[in-house]
Amino acid sequence: LRLVTVGRAVAKKGFDDLLDALAALPPDLHWRLAHLGGGEALPSLREKAAALGLSQKVMFLGAKPQPEVVTLLREADLFVLPAKRAPSGDRDGLPNVIMEAASQGLAVVATDFAGIPEFLRDGIEGRLVPPGDWGALSNAINLLARDPDERARLAAAALARLRAEFGAEAGFETVARLLRDAAGR
Repeated sequence: LRLVTVGRAVAKKGFDDLLDALAALPPDLHWRLAHLGGGEALPSLREKAAALGLSQKVMFLGAKPQPEVVTLLREADLFVLPAKRAPSGDRDGLPNVIMEAASQGLAVVATDFAGIPEFLRDGIEGRLVPPGDWGALSNAINLLARDPDERARLAAAALARLRAEFGAEAGFETVARLLRDAAGR
């Protein structure tokens, strides 16, 4: 299973939870994770991966140009982003990278947090787990790893919703409707 995650290595992205979740996966599951992004927490994440015995399975690739990010998304089986509230109070809204993963036909596991559920609905366009719950995250990854048909169904639904409700055409339609309504007053 080829997992990918993208984002700066900072507390609000939840990559520490992702490492705990990966360490809890059953030993019969064969997986690899590619993390793309820089950030001040990279050294501590590398240390944690080593301490958990994951160094051979987790690749921290650093920041990459957009074409390389898209290539890795296209080659992956599952995108994971366990966003959460940082101790400082910092949090994401709706991370663009989730929509970028959906645009490449990739199933997504993320947290039911901040703006993420505005795009992904659990069991419909992706799998959502509580923020900070690495056990639930591990379980969701494990279940989707073993069910390629479910991954394909979630990916197709997310792509359809992205195009219908979050794409440029949907935005143009909304603006056009608002302008027509304003002109009619």
